[in-house]
Formats: sequence, C-alpha cells, structure tokens
Amino acid sequence: MRIAAFLPELLRHLFKKPATVDYPFKKIALPEDFRGTPYLQPELCIVCKACERDCPAEAIEITAVGEPAEKRFKMVIHNDRCIHCAQCVDVCPTTPKAMQMDSLFELAADDRHKLKKDWVYVRAVIKPKAAAPAAPAAPVAEPKA
Repeated sequence: MRIAAFLPELLRHLFKKPATVDYPFKKIALPEDFRGTPYLQPELCIVCKACERDCPAEAIEITAVGEPAEKRFKMVIHNDRCIHCAQCVDVCPTTPKAMQMDSLFELAADDRHKLKKDWVYVRAVIKPKAAAPAAPAAPVAEPKA
C-alpha cells in the first residue's frame, strides 16, 4: 500500500476536534437519572427488610447482631452483585428514604470482597405523630344551691 493514499485522510483528521473525552483527566457530567451504588442512612432504617426482600440480585443482607433486646442489626451491600436497579430505594417505606443511591461509578477493585459495604446500627424508632391538641373543655356550670 502506498502512504499517499492515506495522506488526505490523515490531514483531514489532524485538525478535527477529538470525538472522545480525555478521561480520566476530564470528567463529564453525569446524567440526571444516573443510578450509582446504594448506601444506607442507618439513623433512618427501621429494619423492615423490604430492600433485602425485593433486591433481584440478592445483594443486600440484614442480620441481627447480639441480643434481640439490643435491636442491633448489620446490613451488608455486596456491590459485586448489585445491578444498580434502585429497587431497594423504591421499596423503602421511610420518609426520607433510608436507602439512597449515590453517584459513584468508579468502583474497580482487585478483590471482590473490597466492594462489600457494611453497617452495624441500632434500629430507628418511629415516633408516632402527635395528636392534635384537644380543644379546651367548656367550663361546666355548677348548680346553685
């Protein structure tokens, strides 16, 4: 092959803007609906286990730690199994949500066990909504003697 056949193509691309991003030196903005990795806000968790039950990849484990009276639990999220579907966030009944998705996407590790995240926490107590204060009772007229 002759180099002269490629010369016009080479010159045309020398002055063009690159089609790719110079990653990792330049970061691009994440889409608004990006689903990163799930994480727990333990102070909000009521240990209903809805996230564990509905996880299609079985990436969430919740177990009791210590005595049942202590109400201590351990949640493990296996990011090597997680498919980032956000089902755990959708089914979380707490408001605000105890399960959230962050914007991390650079999760590479040389060992799959390094991708595991775990929390040990005490079960949150849901306080019932305070009843509206009752209207003051009307004074009862005492019968005259």
